[in-house]
Amino acid sequence: MRVIESSLRDLKVAACTGQHRGDRAEQQDRVSVLQGRASQRCALGVLADGLGGRSGGALAAENVILTSQRCFDGFAPSEDTPARFFETLVDEVHAVLKLTALATDKEPHSTFAAVLMQPDRVDWCHVGDSRIYHFRGAELQHCTADHTYAWQLVVEGRASPESARLHPSADMLVNSIGGTGRPWPDIGSTTAPGNDDSFLLCSDGLWAYFDAEELGRIIAGNSCREASARLIDLARERARGRGDNCSLVLFKLDPA
Repeated sequence: MRVIESSLRDLKVAACTGQHRGDRAEQQDRVSVLQGRASQRCALGVLADGLGGRSGGALAAENVILTSQRCFDGFAPSEDTPARFFETLVDEVHAVLKLTALATDKEPHSTFAAVLMQPDRVDWCHVGDSRIYHFRGAELQHCTADHTYAWQLVVEGRASPESARLHPSADMLVNSIGGTGRPWPDIGSTTAPGNDDSFLLCSDGLWAYFDAEELGRIIAGNSCREASARLIDLARERARGRGDNCSLVLFKLDPA
């Protein structure tokens, strides 16, 4: 568990990361809260859930974090928009993973979730089924859509949400970094972050055990560190010995 505090204009930002290997043989998730060299008043939370087990999941997630740090070091808010930064970052990570596949006998793929904190706005981006939640107090403001086959069926009008969830391939990812097709970043933002806002990034090994209402209550009712620990503990308890890697990054905003 790691806690970081910084100040964004009139808001105090607490950031916490948390992880558990679950009941898997290897931890293939990676999480980090980054600070860039050119943007000292900004922070970037990143979560990557490596895919493929022995074929390079952990390697993929590690490269997501390393490439994110390199790209964030060059991010300058006055020269770059968040959308362009995220688009470039996703392309860069994808290129690194494709080169890694050529240089090894592995097939490294990964999900990607990131939240960019700036003094006057918060932006987020995801690829795959690692989620980003935005809460105001305990109330959900936004949750990202999982890039799965079920989601694609619904978006294309070929199935209702209820029937799509019953499809045999419902959970298959249709958007990931390092795969055969070029990934597309799903980007969102708020230009009016409030003093009771929170942003949760988490892998499916955590969000699978909660609904949004419970997540909001736990985050709003606890400190950043306490909420993170509580979420990890509950996910482990509810997994009943069959849990995946579970990971999170949590940002909480409070009056300075």
